[in-house]
Amino acid sequence: MNGFERRKQAKMKQIRIASLELFAHYGIQKVNIHEIAEKANVSQVTIYNYFGSKEALVVDVVRYLLEEQMDYYDALLAENISFEGKIKKIFEQKIYFANKYSTEFLQYLISQQGEIKELVETVNRTRSNPFFQKLVDLGKKEGFIRADLSFENVMFFFNMFMNEAAKHSEFMLNSEDINKKTTDMLNLFFYGLIGKEK
Repeated sequence: MNGFERRKQAKMKQIRIASLELFAHYGIQKVNIHEIAEKANVSQVTIYNYFGSKEALVVDVVRYLLEEQMDYYDALLAENISFEGKIKKIFEQKIYFANKYSTEFLQYLISQQGEIKELVETVNRTRSNPFFQKLVDLGKKEGFIRADLSFENVMFFFNMFMNEAAKHSEFMLNSEDINKKTTDMLNLFFYGLIGKEK
């Protein structure tokens, strides 16, 4: 990669990060190219030259966000910590994600059709599902997940728990002792209301 291409890639990343910060706070609809250019410290012309339109920029930013998320998950899978430790980190990351990004932005991602929907489906098929399959296999190997449970049933429970926790992130973040609240929630996740057998 030559110097020009390096500078271009660095500027594109700068624009992505600025866009993501604005989208996260205000939602996609309320942010315009002028505001993005100002935050990224580039001209509006540069944004149009690199991305073509706001719509194309949004798709690019969503792709960047999903890839960052999956890179985090893949690194977590390779980390030398227990299944329980990995779940704790995923739980904390879900809470952080839900708190960082506006409801409008998250709803936009969920409700989109067309290119963004295809992008999300592709990432789910090629990266997210394989990651969670490996994670569930690890959970079974370490004895945290019953061997007779299907992948589909485990993922239904996992998503139900994590999505509800993310939906009420303020419940976690307003706690005086977040570590205690996180531990309690993870104990519920692993052992239910009855608790771990002594």
